[in-house]
Amino acid sequence: MKLFIQYVALSSFAILASCGGSSTSVEDGGVSKRVANADKLVEAAALCGNPAPTGNLTPICTTVVSADGHEPPCNPHLAQNAWSASHRNNFAQASSPLPGVTSPDQVNIDHTSISAAPIVINFSERDSARRQAVWASTVGPTGEVVKIDADTLLPIARFLPEGGGTLSTSGAYNMLDRDQHLIVGRSGALQVFGDAVPGDRHSGIVQLANLNLPAKARCGTREDALVGITMLPDGHVAFATKFGMVGVLPRQPEAMCAETLQVFSLNGDEACNDASISDSDLEEVSNSISADESSAIYVVTSDAQYRINWDGQQLSQEWRSSYEGAGASGSGRLGGGSGATPSLMGSPGDRDRFVVITDGQPLMHLVLMWKDAIPTDWQPIKPGRDRRIACEMPVNFGNESATESLSEQSVLVRGYASVIVNNLMKLNSLLSLLPGQMQPFTQLLSGLSINRPSGMQRIDWDPISRTCKNIWVNSTISIPNGIPTMSAESGQVFGIGSRTVNGLDTWTLEAVDFATGKSSFSIPSTAYPTDNSFYAGTTIGPDNSVWTGTFGGMTRFQNCTKNKTCGRRVLNPISHIPLSSLVP
Repeated sequence: MKLFIQYVALSSFAILASCGGSSTSVEDGGVSKRVANADKLVEAAALCGNPAPTGNLTPICTTVVSADGHEPPCNPHLAQNAWSASHRNNFAQASSPLPGVTSPDQVNIDHTSISAAPIVINFSERDSARRQAVWASTVGPTGEVVKIDADTLLPIARFLPEGGGTLSTSGAYNMLDRDQHLIVGRSGALQVFGDAVPGDRHSGIVQLANLNLPAKARCGTREDALVGITMLPDGHVAFATKFGMVGVLPRQPEAMCAETLQVFSLNGDEACNDASISDSDLEEVSNSISADESSAIYVVTSDAQYRINWDGQQLSQEWRSSYEGAGASGSGRLGGGSGATPSLMGSPGDRDRFVVITDGQPLMHLVLMWKDAIPTDWQPIKPGRDRRIACEMPVNFGNESATESLSEQSVLVRGYASVIVNNLMKLNSLLSLLPGQMQPFTQLLSGLSINRPSGMQRIDWDPISRTCKNIWVNSTISIPNGIPTMSAESGQVFGIGSRTVNGLDTWTLEAVDFATGKSSFSIPSTAYPTDNSFYAGTTIGPDNSVWTGTFGGMTRFQNCTKNKTCGRRVLNPISHIPLSSLVP
């Protein structure tokens, strides 16, 4: 029996190892990487006791040619549309080649109500009838999964998972794969949803998989939960749990099971299983994760930044680098230490490539870490710093006497440029006294003039001097709690902002010139909480649109033609602020 068990274990490992297939080109840029092997995926499904997977098992893709030439390699296993994952793709740069809103005086503002808060919005590919769906998972009491018509914003379907929702980051991050399946990590399960009628974007929602994390994917017996998730370019789903368990398994629902799951513990099995070590003494994950074209995975914890390699057979730690201010927190923070999902800077072929985060020092710093091998001639930037750190630059948003700054958002990256927004609310000293479980709700006050944070800063890496340089600061712009995005075509940074319009503290769409930092335009929506971005990612959609999740819904700003009435059309509660009140 023992030999039989060993044989089954080794066979399972071999099948999983082969799911990555062999090296081949998946895009016109000539980048060579593993692709999914259809035969081995069939074997993996059989190992899970399921029939052969359906759908596109070995997809290919072509990287979009962007105006600035800084588009990262496409991921063939993600939906090929405007936005299909947290921070747009596995590089987590949160920037786009699409234009977004370009004519501020011709804009329709549409809103649809949802009984929870969507953080990440993903666009499906259009079906044979040219219908497109917007998918989102949500955080909040219901934890519902929703599907919205991308053209009309009318609800298509909602799915209420068993057990309801959460008020944590678990369930916030998701992605839409090439088969138009929404993959979500929620609490202790990896869930997959799809069209009730495959290929019909207007059909209902069906749950295709619900893999409860097995014991090997949890940190001992602690109350672990899924947090970060991304799609590896070889077709595997990668995830990270609150207590640092990193897992990889095939994306096909039929091949998702404990037998095809590989895991790696950042805290180590010994620490996870040691009851004398409290939860607070373990490294925790509170952000999503990213991955490069080689399927290396990047995870930031409350203490350090990690690179975990996936070679198609097993997970292994390539490097770990600590950063300053580990474990620190503040008002609105969802965890200790860095508030940023690791963003990957640089493209294949670039000499300098980095992992980009913000740290946890009282005065936050932008931190660039060498993603691959550290240059042989590189010296630590200062005594005591890890040699992997290439740049550590204070982010003061133009206030040279500042002693505090904070951001709960990932760093917007394009080329060698980084853009950071300020989330340090004016009432931080008071609000930070609230217990951790109440911190997310402090964002409901973040748009008030007495409390709203202000500041946006661009910092670039200079490959000639090999240093970071401040490019510009906009000290007055306020992006209270949303993740900014940037259009390579229009050269605008977009974010959900707050301004006082006609005496009301109003939520807005802000556009800032990427080159100069000057405010380009501001489009007001309403003062209602239903337009509060509440941690959501600002998303550039198709057809000159910018989208955002809100506290109880989803809002779209979209250019309209002159022969149509422009202005807010759908809102509950309804309100219309004339575009004549635009703030320049």
